[in-house]
Formats: sequence, C-alpha cells, structure tokens
Amino acid sequence: MSTKEEKPSLGGVRIRQRKRNINVPLDPASFAESLLDIFTAAKEAGDGNVDSALEHALAGIDQSDLDYNRYGETFFEVVFTGWILGTSSNDKGREDDGLNLNILASGGTREEIIPYVRFMQMIMRKKPFLVKGLEATLCKLLRQLEFFDDAGKAKLAISTALVFNMKLGPLPEQVMQSLLDDAKVNKGTSLEFLTQFCKEFLSKDPIEELDMLFKRARLDNKMLAFFPQQKRSIDHFNTYFTESGLVQLVELNKKRFSDANLNLLENELKTHIKEEGSVKEGLEITTTKIEELKLDVMDVLPVMWRSIMDSVQRSNKSSTQQQTHQAVIKLLRTWIKLFQTHCATSRQELKLMNTIQEYCYQDTAILKLFPQIIKLFYDADVIAEDTILIWQKQGSSPKGRQVFLRDMEPFIKWLQEASEEEESSDDEE
Repeated sequence: MSTKEEKPSLGGVRIRQRKRNINVPLDPASFAESLLDIFTAAKEAGDGNVDSALEHALAGIDQSDLDYNRYGETFFEVVFTGWILGTSSNDKGREDDGLNLNILASGGTREEIIPYVRFMQMIMRKKPFLVKGLEATLCKLLRQLEFFDDAGKAKLAISTALVFNMKLGPLPEQVMQSLLDDAKVNKGTSLEFLTQFCKEFLSKDPIEELDMLFKRARLDNKMLAFFPQQKRSIDHFNTYFTESGLVQLVELNKKRFSDANLNLLENELKTHIKEEGSVKEGLEITTTKIEELKLDVMDVLPVMWRSIMDSVQRSNKSSTQQQTHQAVIKLLRTWIKLFQTHCATSRQELKLMNTIQEYCYQDTAILKLFPQIIKLFYDADVIAEDTILIWQKQGSSPKGRQVFLRDMEPFIKWLQEASEEEESSDDEE
C-alpha cells in the first residue's frame, strides 16, 4: 500500500495573500447625475445668464472630486446633450431634468453656442487629457446624427466647426470620417452636415485653413463620397455647393483636381524626356493633356520647366559648374519647342520668367545661368523684349530679385541700345 508523501513546509512562516486590483465597474449615470447637480447650482447662481452660469459651473468642476479622467466621454455627452448618449433616438438627452444648460438646448446661432465651446476650451486647458473624450464624443454624435432633428443637426455642425476653429485638439480624421457611412450619405444627412459645417468654419477662418483640415481628415480626395452614388460627379458637386453659397469650396476642389492632373502631366512628360523620347511626341503629350484635362497654360508652364530641369544629368558629383551649365543649355535648346508652342502671351511669358528666376534661386548650381537662359528664350522668340523690360521694372519675383536684376543689367542694356538704334534708323528713313 502506497502512502502519499507530504510536501515540506516552512514552519512559523505566515503566507500573505496577494492583493489583487479591484476593478470598480463604470457608473456613467452616477457621474452624469453629479455633474448635473453642479450645472443646476451654476444655473441658479448665474441667474439666467449662460456665460455666468458656465463660469460658476467651471468653478464647481474645479472644486469637485469627480473622476474626469475615467468619465471624459460622459462629461462631454452631458455638455452637448444634457445626458448620456444612448444607441437609439430615444436617448437624445434627459427630458425631465429641466436644466437646459447644454448645446442642444441652446439657440441655433454661433453666438448662442460659442459660450459652451469656450467652456470646454477652459476645462481642457486645466485637464488636457479630456481631448480624447471630446474626440470620442464627437465621433459618437456624428455616427448617431440621424437620431437628431434638423435643429439638433445644425447645432452639432456649428459646434463641431467651432471646436476646430478654436483648435480644441481632436483629430479631424477620426471625427469627420464618422460621416462617411452609406446610410447617412444616401439620406443626404452627411452632406447637409458638411454644408453647415463648412459655412460655419469659413465664417471665421479662410479657405486655406479648411483645405488643411480636409487634408488632415484625409477628405481632400473624398469630397464626392459625401454625395449619393448616383450624384457623384464634378458637375453635380459644383452645382450643389455653388447654390449653397460655398463657391470657395468649388474653387478649392477645381484647384485640387487641377493639381492632381498637373502631377499626372509632369510625371508623364518627365519620364518621356528622361527616356530621350522625341520632341514631337512630348509636344503631343502636353497638348493632349491640356485639352483633355482643361488645364490652364499658366499652370502648365512651370510643369514643363520642372520636367526638363529635373531631367538634366547631374549624376557625376565631380562635374564642374560649367559642365552643369552646358548640360542645362543643351537640354533647353532641345525642348524649347514646348515653350514656343504654349507660351503665347506676355502674361505667360512673365510667368515663365519668374518660374525660371525662382528655380535658379533655389538651385545655386545654376544661379548665374539665369541671364543666359533668358537670352536663349529671347533668341527663340519665346520671351519678348517688352516682357523682359516689364520684368525688370515691376514684374520680377521677390526671391533673389536684386541678384538677378544685377546679373541681367548687361543684357537689358544691350536690349535698350538695340531698340534705340532701331528707332534712330527708322527716323533717318
């Protein structure tokens, strides 16, 4: 019969139980109730004035010991809607609190909503960790946008625009991408929100800021995605936003598409030149793209210049400046037909001159080559004498202006003397 062998043990040693972390369950309702108590007291102290009430609420929050780190989302849900956001249209806010000190209960104008956004801004200066809670709340609100009435949607659009106007810190990509689900897009809800958002944003900031916001939100190439599938066309986009009073957005989108098409042209032309393709085929590429994509020649001229200059062989680091200059002039002579064909007006000629000037200013290896390049274009009838004189008097780019004006003095003097000789010979005849 086998006996079970006892395991050795330490006598007189007290074994302590390891303490375990006790997870306290989330209780957002209790947090919301406590926050509403602060707002209620603030409203009474404010005596009906929203700004005063929010100042008292700010003081009450500073004195409270509520866990804002854990309930950041709940905090902003109460500020926006007056209660905790649910998952259905029945949970848009607590209807029986009678508080009415939140964004959805405010008036529908910028002036009436901005005190709440300032209130959030002041809170977040003291508690910057709340930015994640604001971002999550905005995402949740936009995902549930259909549950709000038209007035509520407008207030959310205005308040969201103000959040970005005042740079409260949420990431645009997370927030704005919440609008792009098929249900909201097909019903037109996302487009209506975007329209109101853009109007409000542009009432304070320029179109360049809105463009930057769209880029950060990765929406710069997705604007058509806000339209239902059957209406995703440039013409419909232009018509809709023009009628909505957002012509700036139409112009921005045209520029964006133009820039994309110019990049296509530049890549194709640059490849063709580097592969030593024929000038005739290069001219066909440029002409075809201009006609098909409706490109402005003023925008195409810098593209042609960069395509040629980026194709200059400079791989040999030991090559002298003179060799670089010779390579540049040789390639320009080869491809000058491009400019002879597409540079037809004095305005275009001046644009080309300033493009060359700015390029030479940035590339110090050809800085001193500028007068020789201009003479090459003058001899080839690309740039006229009058354009050169206009450039000298008032049309030159500010980048390196004095340097280039000094370098161009001999050539300009020669032009003026030649012109005077022609005039004197005409008088003698």
